[in-house]
Amino acid sequence: MKILIADDHVLFRDGLKLIVEDTFSDAEVVEADNFTEALIQVDRQVDIDMALVDFGMPGMEGFNGISTLRARLPSTPLVVISGREDRETILDTLRAGASGFIPKGSPRARIANILETVLHGGIHFPQEVIEAMNTLGRAEHTRDSVIATLTPRQLDVLVLVGKGHSNKEIAQTLNLTEGTVKVHLGAIFRALGVQNRTRAGMVCVKLGLAIERNGN
Repeated sequence: MKILIADDHVLFRDGLKLIVEDTFSDAEVVEADNFTEALIQVDRQVDIDMALVDFGMPGMEGFNGISTLRARLPSTPLVVISGREDRETILDTLRAGASGFIPKGSPRARIANILETVLHGGIHFPQEVIEAMNTLGRAEHTRDSVIATLTPRQLDVLVLVGKGHSNKEIAQTLNLTEGTVKVHLGAIFRALGVQNRTRAGMVCVKLGLAIERNGN
């Protein structure tokens, strides 16, 4: 697998690299020390499996940088690393499309656990942030409205997103190509009024769809 680490502090970047290599024995680490270099690496390395990005590195411009990376890596887990831990900052990184958030003061073992969770299709944010996002969600999202809006196959895809499956796993489970899965995801995002799989998965989990539909 290939993992991008983008952070301007060389010691912290080296520390993250060690954690990644210890956690994923087959990982190849690609490094960047600023946002421009991160974008170059994203364009050069077309098969990045996960990106770890420092929120405050040069050129990042906060949430705009996260949104830009999310557009370049629409289906790649994106983890934001930051020295800031206030709820609004974390909430905004989630809105911008991040899959997880790691405070820079986190213990080594916790960082490893978060990376494993996110790499396998999960999301990781403090519980109070997820609850706040649910509260701010679109009021018209109900179980019945989502079921009525999506086709049966789109609903199958949404349920697997809510369960933390990657595009590859969804394709294998539903006997689809990964390209078809991406097409379904685009339609799901538009139907739900969300911008990324993290938000779509949260809608699914919030409405209990993943629990009710166990067929796939």
